[in-house]
Amino acid sequence: MAIDYSITAKEIVKELGGDENIVNVTHCATRLRFILKDESVVDGAKVAKIPGVITTVQAGGQYQIVIGNHVSDAYAFVMKLVHVESGEIQDTGKKAGVVSRIIDVISSIFAPFLYTLAACGILQGILGVLVALNWIDTTGGTYQILNFVSWTAFTFLPVLIAVTASKKFNVNVFIAVVIACALVSPDYIAMVNAGDPVKFLGIPVQLLSYTSSVIPIILAIWIASYVQKFFDKVLPIVVRNLFTPMFTIAIMVPLTLLVFGPVGNTIGGAIGDIYNTLYGLSPIVAGVVVGGLWEVLVIFGVHWGITPVTVGNYANLGYDTFTGLRASAVFSQAGAALGVFLKTKDKEMKGVSLSAAITGLFGITEPAIYGVNLRLKKPMICGCIAGAIGGGIGGAFQAVSWSYNMPGIATLPAYFKAGHMTQFIGLVISILVSFVLGALLTYLVGFKEEITELNENEPETKLTEGTVEVASPVSGKVIPVSKVNDEAFASEMMGKGVGIIPNDGKVYAPFDGTISALFDTNHAVGLTGENGLETLIHIGIDTVKLDGKGFKVHTKTDASVKKGDLLVEFDKELLEKEGFDTTVIFIVVNMDQVKDMKIEDEKTVKALESVMEVTC
Repeated sequence: MAIDYSITAKEIVKELGGDENIVNVTHCATRLRFILKDESVVDGAKVAKIPGVITTVQAGGQYQIVIGNHVSDAYAFVMKLVHVESGEIQDTGKKAGVVSRIIDVISSIFAPFLYTLAACGILQGILGVLVALNWIDTTGGTYQILNFVSWTAFTFLPVLIAVTASKKFNVNVFIAVVIACALVSPDYIAMVNAGDPVKFLGIPVQLLSYTSSVIPIILAIWIASYVQKFFDKVLPIVVRNLFTPMFTIAIMVPLTLLVFGPVGNTIGGAIGDIYNTLYGLSPIVAGVVVGGLWEVLVIFGVHWGITPVTVGNYANLGYDTFTGLRASAVFSQAGAALGVFLKTKDKEMKGVSLSAAITGLFGITEPAIYGVNLRLKKPMICGCIAGAIGGGIGGAFQAVSWSYNMPGIATLPAYFKAGHMTQFIGLVISILVSFVLGALLTYLVGFKEEITELNENEPETKLTEGTVEVASPVSGKVIPVSKVNDEAFASEMMGKGVGIIPNDGKVYAPFDGTISALFDTNHAVGLTGENGLETLIHIGIDTVKLDGKGFKVHTKTDASVKKGDLLVEFDKELLEKEGFDTTVIFIVVNMDQVKDMKIEDEKTVKALESVMEVTC
């Protein structure tokens, strides 16, 4: 049955806390990548159950939802439901590490035009095959036109990067494009080719080629964001629209040529040299490592970190060894999914695994990883082993990719070049071994048949029918949740309930049940009652930003609690001093199983006094 991605999008937005909780959203080849104000309000298990969603990943400061091949369809529908300004960057209060920030920047910049770049790479490969077969005349107009078309995306790569980087760094896109165009303009290239000394205000300019470069333009647009912001602030509004672009461009182009271009080229060259040096020590060992671990990086969404290296290799060397090695990892996971298809007796898993295997052959491995191999564990391990062996073979043959691509059957021409048949044959052998061995190992090692069992024995919690009174977890004044100062909760998309303006900093269990969730920042507790009622106690507004400061927990996840047990203590005075609204939000999450709810609001209650009457 076909999936309606408009419904998928609605459910995703709802489970992520609504439009109000979504700061930004982008997508890559298979994932929706959200930046949320508060990730603690999201129930990952519920998101993963939405039709069309394969799984979720939290990495790089993003809440990533793996969709697969139809990610662009889901993204289009999501964008109709959320209000995100292009390039809008907001402070979510989350402290991401340096590595996470770098990966976030790289993924945000490259993801939008990844397929376009790969398409040009494939066209280069196809032309190479046609030339080798003498099916096209290299002196003819047909070849010459298609050839320069295939190189256009790489020649003007800084311009493509400028467009997406402007959105990431909140720079006027036209200012960014002009800066990038200046770096690849015919006049500047003529200066580079001439080689004559050039000075700007008496300072020597290092004449470097920036076609196909990556890091220099990223640095330029990043710094340009501060320059633009400065002039927007100091210039009178009557001249701002004219002079802000002028000053930004006039400052940033020379500054890039003098400083950020050379620095960026040095950084990019150094990163590429480190990898290529390690590869030179032992291509076979490099192949084993890359082939065995590449898909592990994909699981955590940090695989984008290698993109500048591969792009830099194509620009500086004319080929890339890393892509030639990671092809084995892709085909091995597809083979492992095929092994599951051949082994499993579960009809549903047969359909899922076959589809995932076919998709994997075309370079999209997330359905195979999340939908099949990782869920069953052993197939994932078998795939990694097969990928390591295939990668070692690829390294032994020094398999390379001659143009940018995402490994798969459709992109094989990108690995072919006349005069380098041994490397191409080695690549083909490596991916065949990886695919077959992945399937064979999975079939022989086997796995625990737990998919059907899981679906049958762990259905969604059902509420016991009847009416129950629900007590307040804190003492204070009760208000409808629709009146709290947080739009995500006030919209009632996450659930219905009350807000309680607390008299003190003690939170008690409002009924007998189990702690279903306890967030690392200690500001929110999920509690499931013995009758199946699922609730969330959220202490304060935006208090996730405190990162646990001022909170003391007296329970743990999966702990059984009795009504009146102390769950959390919080320093009410500290929260107020830090400028936070201390309202405790208490909502019922599984409202789809609630027939009626009566709220006792606009009154002051003591802890454990009734505030809700819920009919299930």
